[in-house]
Amino acid sequence: MSLSVKGVTKRFGTVTAVEGVTLDVRDNEFFALLGPSGCGKTTLLRLMAGFEAPDEGSVWVSGQDVTRVPPRHRPLNLMFQSYALFPHMSVEKNIAYGLEMERLPSSEIRARVGAAMESAQLSALAGRRPDQLSGGQRQRVALARALVKRPKVLLLDEPLSALDRKLREEMQLELKRLQHEVGITFLIVTHDQEEALVMADRVAVLNAGRLAQMGTPQALYEHPESRFVAQFIGVMNMLEGQAVAGGVEVPGIGLLRGEGARRGEAVIAVRPERVVLAAAPPDGMNAVPVTVADIAYHGADLTVFARTASGARMGCRVAAGQDELPDISPGARVFCAWEPRHSRILDRET
Repeated sequence: MSLSVKGVTKRFGTVTAVEGVTLDVRDNEFFALLGPSGCGKTTLLRLMAGFEAPDEGSVWVSGQDVTRVPPRHRPLNLMFQSYALFPHMSVEKNIAYGLEMERLPSSEIRARVGAAMESAQLSALAGRRPDQLSGGQRQRVALARALVKRPKVLLLDEPLSALDRKLREEMQLELKRLQHEVGITFLIVTHDQEEALVMADRVAVLNAGRLAQMGTPQALYEHPESRFVAQFIGVMNMLEGQAVAGGVEVPGIGLLRGEGARRGEAVIAVRPERVVLAAAPPDGMNAVPVTVADIAYHGADLTVFARTASGARMGCRVAAGQDELPDISPGARVFCAWEPRHSRILDRET
């Protein structure tokens, strides 16, 4: 494994920022720490980098216990959210700075800086200063400066948060390309679910300092293990009821079938894109009678928002040009229906 944390806990006074987290990041993996603000993901990153010391547990890099090793002696590099470029230095000098501090031979510095600039597509900008660069170019300079030191692991703290949406989408693909090209482990901290799903090979979801779930983006999206993960990653319809054999008994609706055995109070969850609208309950499918409340048009598709008789909200995402839809004008009475295999049964309170 490139990087491991084992039973790590960090407290600040009476506040426990990280509690008992254990996870492994594999060699050459793009790994994401995902969670809402205040969940402990940046604290966990700083524990990995050595800027904080754990109260309990240990940090390992490539099989070596580095828990008490200072940051500068750990075989990893942290790229800060602000990029922290030197404004008076050129792109080339910014990238070379860390190697110069290590007093490497000038020929080696030139060769490594040249390769880093070429990989990050910065060769034509070598003589420019940071104030002459776009946001995306500055980010690539910061990346090249981190990569030129050839760390075993590169830690990135919200590296795309300062960019506009279009540039963020471009840089997500750029980061993924760079990671594959240089062949080292990337660990990124983000609160953006879409960003984590697009970029990462695996994702660890944190909630209130604890590890809520870890897995591939597809596993987290399709098979959330808790109500928190289901609601945090993407959009999820949820109906509350009582778990019974084969599904959940929802008051006023009846039995809705799904996967995930539970006892007692539970919710049955389904993604809006798995839901279809029908004028009558389709055979073999879960079906919930609803009244259309509103429609949101997204261009390629649209989301139909509806309410059950008890007031629970449901959403259905359909292609904008889809034929054979029932009446979906506000006030229309239709059925939200889906295959039982797309349902997830989850504990009500988690």
